[in-house]
Amino acid sequence: MRRARLVLLLFVALAPSIAAPQGSQADGTLYRWTGGQWVQEDGFGTRLAVAPDGTPWVVNGRNEIYRRVNGAFQKMPGGAADIAVGGDGSVWVIGTDTRVYQWAGDEWRPTNGGGVAISADQAGAAWVAAASGAIYRWAGRDFVKQEGGALDIAATGGVWVIGTDHLVYQLGSTGWELRGGNGVRIAAGDAGSAWVVNDSGEIYQWSQGSFRRIPGTALDIAANANGDVWMVGAGQGQRGRQRRR
Repeated sequence: MRRARLVLLLFVALAPSIAAPQGSQADGTLYRWTGGQWVQEDGFGTRLAVAPDGTPWVVNGRNEIYRRVNGAFQKMPGGAADIAVGGDGSVWVIGTDTRVYQWAGDEWRPTNGGGVAISADQAGAAWVAAASGAIYRWAGRDFVKQEGGALDIAATGGVWVIGTDHLVYQLGSTGWELRGGNGVRIAAGDAGSAWVVNDSGEIYQWSQGSFRRIPGTALDIAANANGDVWMVGAGQGQRGRQRRR
């Protein structure tokens, strides 16, 4: 597809919190995992990703993009349906037009790919689940089709998918290996772990060969290879601004 410049509304401002969209029912409150519990943080959203330094990038119910800078959220240009941050700090989104874009420091650069879910690996390459269920990986100048199929994908700490059968798979040396369980959203963390949200919002962590239930319910979950985990809580969003605890 022909590369084109994305026209952006360059409205960038520092804000103490992410305001929940008026009339939106989709946004949930942000929480950070401490290893034993979820700690509520300032902000709201529907999709999120975690940078290598542990800071979140968030998409809210109006498809607005925010990143946290020095403890406050900064509104970014453009709009997104899903977001990913690679191990090298590169940021990718699926735009509201379903096209894949990469952040270039001052603008979102379009690629020739498209999809419904996105993640990025430790090298910064994007992995995309297409609307058809096909899987694609960014190869530097183009997206290359991979084996298997996915509804959601996680590549930050190893590559995991929610398959088109809603079951959880991990990419191994011989291909996709079934891990059981079922879900709608997935994140890959440190030491080969994965975090899964099922269609009831329940959270499970794959660790040391099995799934264990984690307290809380979520709309989305994100992790990095350093062990930082964030979630958007299900049914816990509030309107307006929220003071940090």
